[in-house]
Amino acid sequence: MSFATAAASDAAAEAPAGSPERGAPWLQVWLEAGREGQVFTYANPEGWPLASGDLVRLRLQGRRHVGLVVEPLAQLPPELAGRRILPIEALHQSAAVDPHWQALLAQVARDCHTSLFRTLKTALPPGWLGQRAERRASAPRQRIRVEARPAAAAPADAAAGLTPRQLQALELLESAGGAAWLSPFSAATGIGRSVLEALERRGLVQLRRLADGPEDGTVLLPGPAGAVPELERPQVLTAQQAEVLAAIRAAAPGQALLLWGVTGAGKTEVYLQAAADALAAGQSALLLTPEIGLIPQLLERCRRRFGPGVLEYHSSCSEGQRIRTWRRCLASGPAGNRGTEPATPSGSPVLVVGTRSAVFLPIPRLGLIVLDEEHDSSYKQDSPMPCYHARDVARQRALRSGARLVLGSATPCLETWLSCQGPQPTTTLLRLPQRIGSRPLPPVRLVDMRLELSEGHRRLISRPLMERLEALPARGEQAVVLVPRRGYSSFLSCRSCGEVVQCPHCDVALTVHRSRSAGAGAEGRQWLRCHWCDHRQEIGERCGACGSTAFKPFGAGTQRVIEQLEAELEGLRLLRFDRDTTRGREGHRRLLEQFAAGEADVLVGTQMLAKGMDLPRVTLAAVLAADGLLHRPDLRAGEQSLQLLLQLAGRAGRGDRPGEVLVQTYCPEHPVIRHLVDGRYEAFLEEELAVRRSAGLVPFSRACLLRLAGPSASGTATAAAALAERIRPGVEAAGWLVIGPAPAPVARVAGRSRWQLLLHGPAGSALPLASEPELREGLPQGVSLAIDPDPLEL
Repeated sequence: MSFATAAASDAAAEAPAGSPERGAPWLQVWLEAGREGQVFTYANPEGWPLASGDLVRLRLQGRRHVGLVVEPLAQLPPELAGRRILPIEALHQSAAVDPHWQALLAQVARDCHTSLFRTLKTALPPGWLGQRAERRASAPRQRIRVEARPAAAAPADAAAGLTPRQLQALELLESAGGAAWLSPFSAATGIGRSVLEALERRGLVQLRRLADGPEDGTVLLPGPAGAVPELERPQVLTAQQAEVLAAIRAAAPGQALLLWGVTGAGKTEVYLQAAADALAAGQSALLLTPEIGLIPQLLERCRRRFGPGVLEYHSSCSEGQRIRTWRRCLASGPAGNRGTEPATPSGSPVLVVGTRSAVFLPIPRLGLIVLDEEHDSSYKQDSPMPCYHARDVARQRALRSGARLVLGSATPCLETWLSCQGPQPTTTLLRLPQRIGSRPLPPVRLVDMRLELSEGHRRLISRPLMERLEALPARGEQAVVLVPRRGYSSFLSCRSCGEVVQCPHCDVALTVHRSRSAGAGAEGRQWLRCHWCDHRQEIGERCGACGSTAFKPFGAGTQRVIEQLEAELEGLRLLRFDRDTTRGREGHRRLLEQFAAGEADVLVGTQMLAKGMDLPRVTLAAVLAADGLLHRPDLRAGEQSLQLLLQLAGRAGRGDRPGEVLVQTYCPEHPVIRHLVDGRYEAFLEEELAVRRSAGLVPFSRACLLRLAGPSASGTATAAAALAERIRPGVEAAGWLVIGPAPAPVARVAGRSRWQLLLHGPAGSALPLASEPELREGLPQGVSLAIDPDPLEL
């Protein structure tokens, strides 16, 4: 850390003399200045009793900042004697950083080869460390009140054909006295807005928009009783589930366990009962899931079981929600939290559901950490630094806190499975090999698209799939259809010269999107969009290379699949589930609730579909273009493709009716497809492990990626080559190799050229690199550097 002085520049105050009853008159405060942060001296004229780890508000060069108190000072450093010192303005958060939590972050910073300040800023809630944005006054938020309409006022047939979820919503609303505020009602019951809007369309409830109401997160169910609905009782475990839960209870503090259970085997129930054990023992529990789209179902199950006090923490939460969750975690410590009003009783344990960023929450007395779908690559952050993996941080937290770590998956990653092998495994393997109720896993049926083509069927959707989808409504069943890409078409190409329309800022083809809004005509308005930098442009009339007007979209995205299904199967109700349709805080929840409520027959989406959703009425899972997943130039392409396909297969047949999987492919003999059909994932892992062992690839070696980006291709390439030569002697002396420099797979993004260096070395060895500031020293201005240890994608 470097030390500097915050000299008074505006409205500076003289530092008052300290006294035993007051806090220290001066403070050393760590602020965002440079990449590593700097420590400045500030005055504490009010004598607030501040301590190391507190966050304070102040100004630096006229700008508002939040800084971390490093050390209170009884005396002003001699070199600052006689100078006027800027005062702090307010306490932002007391005891925000305790020594034990900071030690964890210091370990993460070392492992990720970055600064502690950058890691602290990543771990803390937005705006809690560094420069603060000036806030504008915002208009009061509109509140929504849900009111049940009297039976006499409702249409005569309004209650006919209600789904179980809609009936439950009416019962819960009646038990709340017939009226409730929407936000707390949803938080307490798990009933989402889309269910209530469907009831409003039937005339059974009314949603009134008012200007006042309780704060989000406050539980208030108006009515005579005002009671929160009765909590769900734990389910009776199968013998296999009971055996697994007993093993978790008996595990030593800090022990990691891999819960390998097939899809539908009841892993979530095991998590909930293990969390109940921790809470009963006065310990907190943290349940992580890789995607925001999986939060609604897991959060709903937790709140049905444990009540509305279950916390959530992820990027779709508002800044205020994340801050409230953070403070409640701090307040759950043995002594509460100085200077705040905890929303939970001081010292009471908490249960938190979140995505990877929640792994940093300051939860004291942590008794259980769960990573559901532990194989998912979304747990790895590759930008910005620190490039951490939530699974590795969770292992560190478990070892430091004594919490038991449960890694759950139906398709565990190769590294985690390998850690369960050998005479001294670091992870205990637990298995759930059968579905609840001994339901069979869905059989996989292949459609060889080569045969479809030879028989004259040239359409995107095969005949067997069309027949199966057509029968869904009559059977009262549902289907999920996986499409590799969102949008309308993968790219736009000129049929005269073959030119593909590229993004002007990135080295990728633009994707065709289509709008079907009113006034756009029967075909709808089409435009081009870059999925890397979000550049958008209209489709031109002529090819920019040859002037031809023979443009044609190639490939298919979710929009085009929806359009074709609507044209071919009239009356089939369709929903689209991808990043474009799930934007906003409630996007995932809204669509999933609509589908679960039976408002659609088919859910068409991207890879988000395959991740852990429990939809009992789904009996068919289909993959339109499996080949697009198989042929990627990546070490983990086979492993990740099989994981995705098996996870998608697991969405079918989870209810009372058996399911099936239908896969369209031009490569039915591919090893991944072969293992998908036979369902022997462990056999695939053994084969993959043998291949990587013979080639000395990860996990039998380590890798580190150095990513450089700059405004010009030549300047960035020169900087990468110079960096390679500078680090080569030390890297090779440690037994590592420097590979490259080479252009990144996507060599230009948002107008910046990207080059990279790959370091390859012995498994378990430390990175043979100088510190991050030293690596940056020789780089020209405008060229950035990111260090990604153990990257998942090259």
